[in-house]
Amino acid sequence: MIYKMSHIQEENNNIVKSKKSVFVENVTLSQLPKNAPSICEFYADQNILITGGTGFMGKVLIEKLLRSCPKIKGIYLLLRSKKNYTDEQRLSKLLDIPLFERLRNEFPQSLSKLKVIKGDVSEIEFGLSGSDMKFIINEINIVFHVAASVRFDDPLREAILINTRGTREMLRILKQMQNLKVFLHTSTTYCNVDKDVDAIEEKVYKATTNWETMINAAENMDTNVLNFLEQKILNKYPNTYTFSKNLSEELVSENCGGIPTVIFRPTVVVGSDKEPIPGWVDSFNGPMGLVAGVQVGILHTVYIDGDKKLDWVPVDVAINGMIVSAWYKALEQSERNKCLIINSSTADFVKFENKSMFEDGLRIENAKNPPSQLLWYPFCFYTPNKYFYWFYFVTLQLIPAIFLIFYSNMKLAPFTLNEFKFKNDNFKSLHAMLKLEDMDKFSVDYSTIEIQDRFATLVDGSVKYLLKGKSHTKETLDERLSNFQMKFYLHVGLMCFLMICSLFIMNFWAGKFLYKRYI
Repeated sequence: MIYKMSHIQEENNNIVKSKKSVFVENVTLSQLPKNAPSICEFYADQNILITGGTGFMGKVLIEKLLRSCPKIKGIYLLLRSKKNYTDEQRLSKLLDIPLFERLRNEFPQSLSKLKVIKGDVSEIEFGLSGSDMKFIINEINIVFHVAASVRFDDPLREAILINTRGTREMLRILKQMQNLKVFLHTSTTYCNVDKDVDAIEEKVYKATTNWETMINAAENMDTNVLNFLEQKILNKYPNTYTFSKNLSEELVSENCGGIPTVIFRPTVVVGSDKEPIPGWVDSFNGPMGLVAGVQVGILHTVYIDGDKKLDWVPVDVAINGMIVSAWYKALEQSERNKCLIINSSTADFVKFENKSMFEDGLRIENAKNPPSQLLWYPFCFYTPNKYFYWFYFVTLQLIPAIFLIFYSNMKLAPFTLNEFKFKNDNFKSLHAMLKLEDMDKFSVDYSTIEIQDRFATLVDGSVKYLLKGKSHTKETLDERLSNFQMKFYLHVGLMCFLMICSLFIMNFWAGKFLYKRYI
């Protein structure tokens, strides 16, 4: 038995033990020493560098580290400089959101540990000043590389320069660092969807294109020529994001010698399950953007296969996985020169079909929680048939929104029409590595998630945080329900009117045709 399981048995913690035997069926990570420090002890007195700290996952990572590891020495955010904004103003704006409210109440002193380093991941050496580069090389102990161009429609040049070349520049800096304990590179499980396998394993797959060649092309090739060749270069990849991330993984794998390295691959990241507040989300990327569109009555048709399963992970579970995997990799001794690959996948426990996003989402909203900014009664037709989608799209969508919605749907289609499987033994094994004192704070056990309850939390969070419903209170619930009911009657009335008009027109033309044909 591994150390953690023995420790649990010694403590007679039967509840945790029984859950673990279900959640972790096959422990694939090597045993840590019995005297290994807890996660809080490991991160104490450490300087941490985070890229992408203003993004969805980056914000949650910052909050979790400051709140759950309050003895951290400092967190340094790599941020592009902005005119007319001081570092203090940028941090104040970053922290002035509901996500950090619990941190402000429980550990207000931790906020002073957050500092800014001016830099840009799309530039050579991140455009760092000499003094900042010297500080990073000599003082940083842990690096979370979260920054990325995550849009599916970014030009190939931009995706390569940010996602692939940016990773190369990070590795060049890491090679110079004097006190580095661990490096975590955030990737995506979907960077290997071109592979003809039953399930994506927790390993680095050979890239179909050389990463050095693509960086040179992005730096030197004419933009028009590169855009013209984009589809041929992407081949089986659905977009520039997954392609550039695949190149980045091979780059990291080839150049991480001597650096304890984690490649962390989340699936579709959605709103938080529990921490620091249930349902928190601030990104319209992925399925939450579609759900929000349906919620406010803008989006009425979606191009998906409703029977396919969507693999999603709550952002707080993913962030716990990142923190735990970095801790584990820094301490484990058996495979020091080999990347630890983590597929943060949940589909083996969380059974969630695409159609549930809209059927359950509308049911929850109709029952108790319509948004205050409801533009039309929410309804949605989903279909995997492109021709039906065209028909619904033309007949149901508002003209001003047509091109935006269609474009967004087509970009998501490779993921909403297909189902991918990911092996995640390493991810689940992280739970088996935890010491007893870390169980509550850093658990990645999602086996107890009740899908209906969790999705209800996501829907509520979408209304409150993504749609920024200003009147999202119990006191205004009657007003929102009244508005929802009014939109429903208006919707039914309009549908009846259109049906009557259609029957009238059909009757008129049919009568005219019969009159000409037979009289």
